[in-house]
Amino acid sequence: MSGVPPSPPAPPESLDSSIVRMLMDATPDRIYFKDLESRFVRNNIAQARLLGMASPDQCVGKSDFDFFSREHAEQARADELEIIRTGRAIVGKEEHITLRDGKTEWVSTTKLPWRDSTGRIIGTFGMTRDITETKLAEEKLTEERNLLRTIIDHLPSRIYVKDLESRYLLNNRAHLAGLGATAQEQVLGHTLRELKPGERAETAMADDRAVMATGEPILNDEKSAVLDDGTTRWSLTTKVPLRDLRGEVAGLVGISHDITQRKLAEQELARRTEEMEADVLMARQLQEILLSRPYPVFPRGAAPEASALRFTHCYVPATTLGGDFFDLLQLSDTRCGLLICDVMGHGVRAGLLTAMIRGVFQEMGPRAADPALVMNELNEALCPIAEQSGQPMFASAFFALVDLETRTLHYANAGHPPPILIRHGSEIERLALPDPEPAAGLLARFAYTSGRTAFGPGDRLFAFTDGLIEATNPSGACFGEDRLCFLLGQCASAKFSGTCTQLLRTVRDFTGGTGALADDVCIVAMEFAAPSASA
Repeated sequence: MSGVPPSPPAPPESLDSSIVRMLMDATPDRIYFKDLESRFVRNNIAQARLLGMASPDQCVGKSDFDFFSREHAEQARADELEIIRTGRAIVGKEEHITLRDGKTEWVSTTKLPWRDSTGRIIGTFGMTRDITETKLAEEKLTEERNLLRTIIDHLPSRIYVKDLESRYLLNNRAHLAGLGATAQEQVLGHTLRELKPGERAETAMADDRAVMATGEPILNDEKSAVLDDGTTRWSLTTKVPLRDLRGEVAGLVGISHDITQRKLAEQELARRTEEMEADVLMARQLQEILLSRPYPVFPRGAAPEASALRFTHCYVPATTLGGDFFDLLQLSDTRCGLLICDVMGHGVRAGLLTAMIRGVFQEMGPRAADPALVMNELNEALCPIAEQSGQPMFASAFFALVDLETRTLHYANAGHPPPILIRHGSEIERLALPDPEPAAGLLARFAYTSGRTAFGPGDRLFAFTDGLIEATNPSGACFGEDRLCFLLGQCASAKFSGTCTQLLRTVRDFTGGTGALADDVCIVAMEFAAPSASA
């Protein structure tokens, strides 16, 4: 046909040989020959299948415009014209091709000039390899790499990767900022010694060498460093070996947390704790001073050994500052009030409440002659605190008023363990009201009642907090009131001044003597001294 250049001659005879044809058709890569007009002259089976043809012969005389999108066909024609013009090959060009049916794939294409026996270019020939799976894997890997980069760049911790020479391979944004850099390229391939020379860099690189030499990680290593501005920063660093596919150490991965704020908070907490412990210790000493004040004597001015009422006590707090206490109030030469109290909890709050209750009690003065009134006023002092704080604030209490003239003991009980009265002759009486009444601070405006019993020469009153009877032995059994009553009966004739100490020693033996008791223990005893024979 006029105006149309003739098709080039067939490929050399060697290409027509059965061996060459067999090799071409056996390879999964697509092989093709084109004339100077980019029309197919010969294709292997893989190329024919891609083009949707039943056999390679059906492709002869057609061009890329018959099979691919116009955009791809035009680019392919331009590449082939350049090869024909220059004689230079195109090697390994990656393309995203689109067939006319819409199917797409990634390929790697190599095209060379096709020459005849005289060296004249008569067309092009090429080989195209399907690399779609490889490209998809690369895209997936890139997505995962971008995701990892996004995650580590938004973490406040400083993250980095180093090679065997401690040169940086990867740094997240926080670590770059710590190095004074804004881009990965500024630190890539550099060591910390090069970027931040000094003792800190030498220490870090020594740690790197140890991790990579031994394969053992460094976990949560706390270090401090003084910056150029004189401030001290603390960090918590972990370094683990980075291994290649063969399991060999190829570098390390590090993560460093800035714990400066935590360390400063810990230092401030330690300072405040030290101050608080000093305050608590002072409060403990104050409690001990108040509990160790000289006992009152009856009548006033009498020698302690001649006092008609004698006292002894023991106090063991479970913590530095306890909530158990007792107090004595001398109303006259013949009347004495004894208050024992157990405030809920331990520590500073309990210590403050004991101070408040003691103040309320001491301010009552003559009004303490009515035991029920004492309980009422303690209750009314505690209830507003519980209401305003929104937390329970209560205390069990027992108050006894001894009258030496009438030889009576008038008492009231607000949820406290009933004291035990040992009468002359070892008779035991529990000072319990017919109906138990609530601890102070639980029920506002509760009307407490009182009881009365005889209290004569030789009688002894033992009041205690629940830490005594609730002490447990290794098997979990409580010391209990029955054991306490039996013990007090056994020592009724013993020397009065040592009874509380002996009682506490027995309880410790019962618990196994392993150390501190589980709860505060307060024991106070009062004796109506019997007149001597000479008197």
